[in-house]
Amino acid sequence: MRRKVGMEHARQLAIARQRLSGPRPRPVTADDIHALVRAIGCLQLDPTSIVARNHLLVLFSRLGPYDPKLVDALLWDERRLYEYWAHRASIVPTEDRALHAALPPPWANRNRTTESWMTVRAQSGRLVLKRLAANDTVRASDFVEHAEKYESGWGLRSPVSDSIALLWFQGKIVPAGRVGGGRRWALADRWFGAPPGKIPKPEVAVREAAVRSLRTLGVATQQQVKDHFIRGRYHGLPSRWKQLEADGVIIPVDLGLKGDWYIHAEDLDLLEQLEAGGFEPRTTLLSPFDNLICDRNRTLALWGFDFKLEIYVPKTKRWGYFVMPLLHGDRIVARVDLAADRKAGVLNVIGERWEPAWDGSRRPVGPAHHALDELASFLGVTVRRKRMRLP
Repeated sequence: MRRKVGMEHARQLAIARQRLSGPRPRPVTADDIHALVRAIGCLQLDPTSIVARNHLLVLFSRLGPYDPKLVDALLWDERRLYEYWAHRASIVPTEDRALHAALPPPWANRNRTTESWMTVRAQSGRLVLKRLAANDTVRASDFVEHAEKYESGWGLRSPVSDSIALLWFQGKIVPAGRVGGGRRWALADRWFGAPPGKIPKPEVAVREAAVRSLRTLGVATQQQVKDHFIRGRYHGLPSRWKQLEADGVIIPVDLGLKGDWYIHAEDLDLLEQLEAGGFEPRTTLLSPFDNLICDRNRTLALWGFDFKLEIYVPKTKRWGYFVMPLLHGDRIVARVDLAADRKAGVLNVIGERWEPAWDGSRRPVGPAHHALDELASFLGVTVRRKRMRLP
């Protein structure tokens, strides 16, 4: 028997589990940031910084303005967070090292070199490890061999870069800082001061990761869980999923949508609070890579919001380059194309578009302006609104 859940409350549960509702901490501390990353599992890394780097924007949407130096301190000084491969290259909690070690990316531990282009070409692993044994950190560019390039499906690459990537995926080395856009690397156990702890069996790790993924999503299908948190590493998930349902850990729900949707049993109390009117809405802008909306099909199903990243679409064919959706309560009501000009000290609103259901007096203009002002404050600039159609 599937529990019926209204779409409004399904959206609210998803938003609440992503920490996008309710009061925000004041002031924001390193502990608040660490707790948030633990709660949502990962912060996707992306080099695009037309407004700000994605991981900083994901935190901003949940915490409001904060000091970005706190993130650097958690990564490079306290080492309570580190960079690893979640559903993409991401920032993850250090206490998840054992879980990630149990479920490395699917191409990282192939036994036969013919099965993976990385293991075929990664001939420099021993050289990297030997250099790291004698030095605290190294960069790829520190190796003379890095100049040797070959053509791959990803463009020109070097065997040293491949070896470093493979060692990273295997958990043997870890980013230990950045110089410009490049990473410095260190031996993982030396960097953290200890091994990752007891590594669970893969089937146990898959079960734990599936539960973690569902809880961060709030409500999801098995496929959505599979595409989230540790994408591509849920080997044997269908049987684990059936067992989770049989054990009463996950609960099937009826949203009136296509597919089999579930929530975690421990979220039933929260769902009942939301159904009783306990949702505490916010209005905030979301990065296009935000954890709430990174699954475009799920975003369309739950919010009716058809959102595609157009960064790589030719300028003449795209509506906006870095488009940030506006979350208002439990609905996504608008999309805003933004660009920060730090030299001029402004956040340029290049374009804005309200969703069809939000016309005329229904538009939350005041909250939208406040969200833009808050983002500008975080960036240390002011909003340039002269091109906006908002009154």
